Amino acid sequence: MDRPTIPLLSTPDHSTQEVYRAWRERFILPLLFGVLIFGGIALFPAISASNSVFINGIFLGAYAIAALLAIFRLSYNVRIAGFLFSVFMLGIGELLVHGILGDGLFFFLGFVIFATMLSSPKAGIVSIIVSIAAFVIMGWLMLAGGLKTLNPLASPAILADWISASAALVMFGVIIIIGFQQLEKEFADAQKQVAESLNIVRDERNNLENRVQERTVQLRRINEVEQAVSAILDVQELLPLAVKFIQSEFGFYHTAIYLTDSTGQWLELKEAAGETGKVLKERKHRIQISGKSITAQIVRLKTGQILTDTNQILRENPLFPYTRSMIIVPLIVGDNVFGILEMHSSKDNEFLPQDLDAYQNMANGISIAVENSKLFQEAQQSIAEMQATQRQYLGNAWSNLSTERSLSYALGDKEMEDESPLEIPLALRNQVIGQIQLASSAEWSSEQKNLIEAIATQATLALENARLVEGSQFTASQERLTNEIISKIWASTNMDGILQTTVRELGRGLEASEVEIEISMEGKKDE
Repeated sequence: MDRPTIPLLSTPDHSTQEVYRAWRERFILPLLFGVLIFGGIALFPAISASNSVFINGIFLGAYAIAALLAIFRLSYNVRIAGFLFSVFMLGIGELLVHGILGDGLFFFLGFVIFATMLSSPKAGIVSIIVSIAAFVIMGWLMLAGGLKTLNPLASPAILADWISASAALVMFGVIIIIGFQQLEKEFADAQKQVAESLNIVRDERNNLENRVQERTVQLRRINEVEQAVSAILDVQELLPLAVKFIQSEFGFYHTAIYLTDSTGQWLELKEAAGETGKVLKERKHRIQISGKSITAQIVRLKTGQILTDTNQILRENPLFPYTRSMIIVPLIVGDNVFGILEMHSSKDNEFLPQDLDAYQNMANGISIAVENSKLFQEAQQSIAEMQATQRQYLGNAWSNLSTERSLSYALGDKEMEDESPLEIPLALRNQVIGQIQLASSAEWSSEQKNLIEAIATQATLALENARLVEGSQFTASQERLTNEIISKIWASTNMDGILQTTVRELGRGLEASEVEIEISMEGKKDE
């Protein structure tokens, strides 16, 4: 599933203008429908009260313009221009009917407010200038007597009334314009903060996604290294393979594995990548565990460490001038540290604090693989020693048995000419105890050889089983005879009886021709 992305926002001023413009465009249509509804309610009483066709035409024209602007899909600029024109004409109509002392001032204030709100503060200033110009022209004509109000009952206005209305319009208009400017500024600041916050969130999210992706790749590489080394049971093959995989997967500048020696006092370089690593291996490089180096401290403290100070790195590793960051993690099995894994990078800040656990887990996997290989080799050595002991035992047992009796049997004529010989060894647990020799006038087929080998195997097992049975029977008879003699000896109540019983039973049981027993202290010397 695709994740929603946070788009890169444009400049705050441009973004604010776009948001503010979108709000105004959404606001104009409800405004026009509101004018149609409430204007329609006020239209008919106004027309009924007016006897002037001109004034009624203004009212109907303004309402018709509002209806056209609301019904037809027109551009925003056309709609706002038509709406402001209608409001201005209504103000002019009120001046013609009632003069400056009527409701015309409210229409002109509405003209200024809508021009400022729906267009811009500059449009508000223009609307004030246009309104004042209308006041000046209409006032001059009415005061000069060239124009009279259509309503004969309207209160006559003097110059002071026109000046007062103009001043009120300018005052309230300026307040409205300044208020909307401040409101737009606050709105712009709020939008700017929102834009900055969204950009920060976007950057943090992108950084987080990149970090998650990097960590996923890192864990995949670590897993591949662990899988590669876990399949090796020979330490001599495991360590080079581990270093090779780490170099190929992570592309480090230098990778090395140190193991403790038999004394536990030194870390010996066992495997390293790169030309410098080869030189150090040839020199049999080692580090004293009781020393003051960071590597020695890591072994003693049993915890990994990341180095980013190039000066410190050069002091620790003068043979690696291109190292910009490095990480050292101990090789631990249980509570025992038996080595370290050292990785160098030519990039600054390649290793972050949160990477320490991941690389320590990789080192733990290598440690387990090394320990398993050691245990496997020890088990193989024990098995080899047991097999050698067993072969020696079987060889001695069958050698003694063949010396005591003849175990050779033959059948057939040994003097056949042009015979085809065949020899099959009698092998018992990799120990040859004899062989089967055959001869035939025809060549031996592979099926015949397989049959003879199978029979030889079974015959060998049967012979070994018979030897073990005979040996157990002999041991049992010896134990039985021993128990009988001992019981008869213990049945005697005096020394003469014990001596006679011992001699008699030994001679009878062992079929000895002569048995003599003597108790004497002669020849015993004092210490």
